[in-house]
Amino acid sequence: MIDPEKPMKSFNEYGISFEYPDSWELTKEVDETNGEIQISIAAGDSSFWLISLYFADISVEELYNQSVKVFQDEYPELDIYDVKAELAGKTCLGCDIEFVCSELVNSAYLRLFQTELFTVFILYQGTDQDLKTTLTALEAISNSLDCFGGDYQGYLDIV
Repeated sequence: MIDPEKPMKSFNEYGISFEYPDSWELTKEVDETNGEIQISIAAGDSSFWLISLYFADISVEELYNQSVKVFQDEYPELDIYDVKAELAGKTCLGCDIEFVCSELVNSAYLRLFQTELFTVFILYQGTDQDLKTTLTALEAISNSLDCFGGDYQGYLDIV
């Protein structure tokens, strides 16, 4: 879990909410043309957490396959481990990926699931050296995630 001794910020927009470390930088991008919202949080080192909300009609499986293919095309030598996970009360399609970039071992964690409103894509990654200090916080951000249902009051404001 997130360390209760350290200051936290809360994010609550676009039908989702989560907590993240106060010292990390959050950025948002809204692509109304393609129906995508992307929120990323950077730790200040190589570690980051990213959530993309797809309002367009794309299945979890299709998005997962496209995402894994991007890693396979970019990094010819990588290891992929299937993962069973649950986030925001939803069963995720996911994997952990280990790859080498700039002579450093990196790990990436993909988690995807469907809600009534959107397809959710979560990616968090960093160098294995940086993840020694940030992985717990990255996982805690994911575990704090909540998604609101189809009765979400602000739904029309985000599509």
